[in-house]
Amino acid sequence: MDIEKIKAEVYRPSRAVVTAGMPYANGPVHIGHLAGAHVPADIYARWMRMLIGADRVLFVCGTDDHGSTSELAALQAGKSIREFLDGIHAKQKETLQRYGVSLDTYTGTSRPECFPVHKDIVQDFLKRLDHNGMLEKRVSRQWYDPKLQRFLQDRFVRGECPNPKCDNKDAYSDECDRCGASFDPSELKNPRSALSDAIPELRDTLHWWLDMWKVSEELRTWIQTKEKKWRTGVYREVVETVLPGLRFDHVHEARYKELKETLPKHKSKYAAGKKIALTFENKADLLKGQHMLGEQGISSALIDGWAHRAISRDVGWGIPLPSEFGPEAQGKTLYVWPDSLIAPISFSTVALREKGLDAQQLKDFWCDPDARIYQFLGVDNVFFYVLMQGAMWLGTQADINRLPLKGEYQLNDVFSCFHLLVDGEKMSKSRGNFYTGDQLIDEMGYSVDQVRHYLALLSLPEKSSNFDFKHFGERNRFLAGPMNAAFEKPIAACHSKFEGRIPEGQLLDKVVQDTEQMLKRYFKSMEKGEFSTLLYAMENYARLINSLFTQHKPHDDRAPEQGRKDALYSCFYVLKNLMIMLYPFVPHTMEKLRDSLQLGPDVFRVEELGVPMAVGHAIGAKQEYFPAVAVES
Repeated sequence: MDIEKIKAEVYRPSRAVVTAGMPYANGPVHIGHLAGAHVPADIYARWMRMLIGADRVLFVCGTDDHGSTSELAALQAGKSIREFLDGIHAKQKETLQRYGVSLDTYTGTSRPECFPVHKDIVQDFLKRLDHNGMLEKRVSRQWYDPKLQRFLQDRFVRGECPNPKCDNKDAYSDECDRCGASFDPSELKNPRSALSDAIPELRDTLHWWLDMWKVSEELRTWIQTKEKKWRTGVYREVVETVLPGLRFDHVHEARYKELKETLPKHKSKYAAGKKIALTFENKADLLKGQHMLGEQGISSALIDGWAHRAISRDVGWGIPLPSEFGPEAQGKTLYVWPDSLIAPISFSTVALREKGLDAQQLKDFWCDPDARIYQFLGVDNVFFYVLMQGAMWLGTQADINRLPLKGEYQLNDVFSCFHLLVDGEKMSKSRGNFYTGDQLIDEMGYSVDQVRHYLALLSLPEKSSNFDFKHFGERNRFLAGPMNAAFEKPIAACHSKFEGRIPEGQLLDKVVQDTEQMLKRYFKSMEKGEFSTLLYAMENYARLINSLFTQHKPHDDRAPEQGRKDALYSCFYVLKNLMIMLYPFVPHTMEKLRDSLQLGPDVFRVEELGVPMAVGHAIGAKQEYFPAVAVES
């Protein structure tokens, strides 16, 4: 297979939206944000621009401004919410720019350039969901501060963790961040309001709930098309959640075993609470199985708790529910999670306007089956970005019980990452292993591309991975040593032996063969967002240059001249390919190499891969590419 055919077979969407997980607007961008969302998303956005052109790609992100987290952080800082958020936003934006995260916009859900359009889009979503019967009203009990006369969100109530093995006296109302326990708010011991120190009360409050069960079959059908395309962990989590199931008391186990072979195809397992759970392949089989069990006296309940989620809150800081919802919706706002799921659509509108384009082009990116939306996020957020978002998208359609048509919001592709560890542990300020993105540059002296390269090497798509400073130093020494040598040797030989111009030569067969294999690997890995093993493969490809110098000695007049010319010509071929392939990962360094090779900025395109540099092309001077930095423990 020749290289042009390999390139022609690469999948190209008509347009692409790339999003990165939205940081809360309550602190700086830390290396966990960069490793798990922003750097991988930037690599993918740059890849998409190389593949289909920058004018067909939107890369958007912004601060997750609404909800109790921002409200509480501003209160603790003694500032108005607007003043607090503006300061956080400016710092986060600066850090992302320093790291070369090439966003088309970094806005925020409450920012003046975004809020009006975001409010309109959110309320349109809610009205469509309500019209299609996707929302229901439920009364639940929530903490209430009698002193301030307001309901309190989870973060506004603290107390003693009910776990007898934990002594945390500052746990949240529904979870403990020390022992990891989750519990009902009523179980919290000695609760207190974080706003007034009053003793809160549990009171009834009405909220709107999203019914994902109504579109669970459509979600299952869509998700099962992603079995070979999505990361294994993402796929397993959501498909195991959405497959229809039921549970019954274990006292019926003997009778169930007698019926098992007559029931529709299913899987069984023991479940919590002395229950047996059955999972079926589709809803029709579930309902048939439930009916057959019932006929034999086995009462069962659907496993559908995942499918019902409250989407409104008694919070003033957020998107208000539509006035069409009636007086009961007065003072209630959209929960921050569905708010943040819709936000990338609003951010895309902002990006189009900032580019001077018609906002009506939004549909070309979000509502065209030939376009793609790629979302990069932490593994904890997969449920929301696949199941809740998918249900909301389906729930806005004219017919909710089918997959989207052209002109409707298209379902997204998700890339999740596990947690970044530092020195083998979760980042913590008290442990002294918490690092912001700026600290690595300002206090520790690393270059942006050294950090980007190392973060991309970590296996976060597969498991929690460790930012180990010793290993980081070893990788930097490789970049500053053998990798820099691969860049520098052809340039130096060209100037010392061939008057600074690429000699007339032929591509060596091994170079062509290795390039074909490298490009196949590159295209497959980039499409799947699998960067770690790819970077090691590119290191091996770079070693071709060193081996050509060892074998053919283009820098040595004593070696056969034609062999030297062919080798150096082939070295520049490899070098150009390497520069283009590495560009999404280490863009600052590859821009320096491009300058040395005296190539135009439009060289960073897939079409340029496998295309030799012209004979006689003038080469510029060497530069410092990857710097050597002393590693601190």
